[in-house]
Amino acid sequence: MVLLCAGFALPAGDPEGFHMWKAAELKSIAKTLAPKVNEQHVATQAMPGMGNYSFINVFRNGTGSSELHETQADVFVVESGEGTLVLGGKLTDEKASGPNEVRGSGITGGTERKLAPGDMVAIPAKVPHQVKVDAGKQIAYIVVKVTQ
Repeated sequence: MVLLCAGFALPAGDPEGFHMWKAAELKSIAKTLAPKVNEQHVATQAMPGMGNYSFINVFRNGTGSSELHETQADVFVVESGEGTLVLGGKLTDEKASGPNEVRGSGITGGTERKLAPGDMVAIPAKVPHQVKVDAGKQIAYIVVKVTQ
């Protein structure tokens, strides 16, 4: 009887697709990715996703290219550092970079928003955006990509 009751007290397994990222893991994004930065001033690491959403850890130590996703919305959660999000306007020097993806060298006519730790922004599909990082600065954030 004691064993039967103990069995009921055991926690059920996590549901399929569930994942928990502890705060300590997320705060280490910059330290983990900084040594992997490429010539575009960015390093990324995919995280487990499911269905129509995925997650990416991003670290930048310089301004990235501008981008537009035809079928995906982005949600950014800033973990550390600082930067400026340029949103809207028109991509300059735009060219397709993959299926439903367009990149450019910058944005004309966009609106700038300062980003700091704890900030969260949602960028709808088809909206040009770019993260600018001042010289000597860096930013680490999580992107939730939601396919629409």
